[in-house]
Amino acid sequence: MMSRRSLLAGAAAASFGPLQPGFAAPSLDEVVFDPALPVLGNDAGDVTIAEFFDYLCPSCKALHPQLKEIVRGDGAIRLVMKDWPINGDIAWYASRMVHASAALGFYPAAHDAVMALEGALTHGRVDDALRSVGADAGAVRDRLDQRLKAIDALIARNGAHAEAFALAGTPAFLIGRRLYRRALAADEIVAAVALARKDQAG
Repeated sequence: MMSRRSLLAGAAAASFGPLQPGFAAPSLDEVVFDPALPVLGNDAGDVTIAEFFDYLCPSCKALHPQLKEIVRGDGAIRLVMKDWPINGDIAWYASRMVHASAALGFYPAAHDAVMALEGALTHGRVDDALRSVGADAGAVRDRLDQRLKAIDALIARNGAHAEAFALAGTPAFLIGRRLYRRALAADEIVAAVALARKDQAG
């Protein structure tokens, strides 16, 4: 009987490359080293985890504390969160506001605070989450007005990558050079990071 870990090397993962006819395959650097993407974890880490997520995705939100702990405990993982707001206008608002907060130095805390919100999101709840970590929502909206074009361009690139990879929804992960088009449990992420390091060494 195959374990969940053994499945990682099989059908659950695809090697990085052209995956969806009709879309130009982005390079690995375009996906995980986009200079507009804030980096969580170790910016000089040897393995990058890129998660395609939505602030209204229950699976993304449930996994996030475990993902943070994996990154913290490992110490050598780059983590980039690729917003793919497929669940409507409020998901777009959350992504825009969290990215706008980066200009004020609040991205990691703002991201965690919005991910921690339970239940339905509203504009007010997103603003309250930002205030809870010390960010002034009005100041963040001012920055959003200034940076809207660049932020929307980043989110659009994330969406184009998701379409090129034929992703069905969130979450999905690019870990090293392997694509996982589904939610992963914490132990599967740990195994995928180990596999990425094995790929590099091989």
